[in-house]
Amino acid sequence: MSAGCSSNSKPRGPDLDAYRSELAATEGVQSMDPGSRMEADALKRFEDFYAVYETDAIRKGIREVYDDAAWFGDPYHTVKGIDAIEHYFVSMAEPVESCTFTIDSVHRSGNEFYIHWTMHLISKAARDKPVEAVGLSHVRFNSEGKVVFQLDYWDTSALLDQLPVVGFWTRLVKGKIMKGLEK
Repeated sequence: MSAGCSSNSKPRGPDLDAYRSELAATEGVQSMDPGSRMEADALKRFEDFYAVYETDAIRKGIREVYDDAAWFGDPYHTVKGIDAIEHYFVSMAEPVESCTFTIDSVHRSGNEFYIHWTMHLISKAARDKPVEAVGLSHVRFNSEGKVVFQLDYWDTSALLDQLPVVGFWTRLVKGKIMKGLEK
């Protein structure tokens, strides 16, 4: 038990220092002109890339969507560089029976893009329990229309709730939180 609390253990989840550093580093990156053909093409490539999230499609399309020096973060991990992003995406897709993302809306504010999506996932670990979760990607594109920064926000418990053993514990914790709110 004490090993899990050790200060020598590797931190899990998002690296907030890396996030803040990359946010600052990509602040001045020149993006595409609003309403341009390049912007429309970049958003279409992004949407197509996530339409079928599986290992072969990731390997085939990732370099069309992400810059070589891109940074990606989500509730599980942060990675920098196209090779690291590809490795992470492939690793996340391998235990999946099927996964698709539907882009629900895209909003732009200056050079910031906020892409609202819905994930539809069937895990190999729980084939009979499809998962649907909504999320939001904060994205910055460069002037070539490639992603240089992406941070995904989503409720990971939608996935964890469906997994054997782990699901029991996440549902238990959420139930206790909800019971506390009802007081």
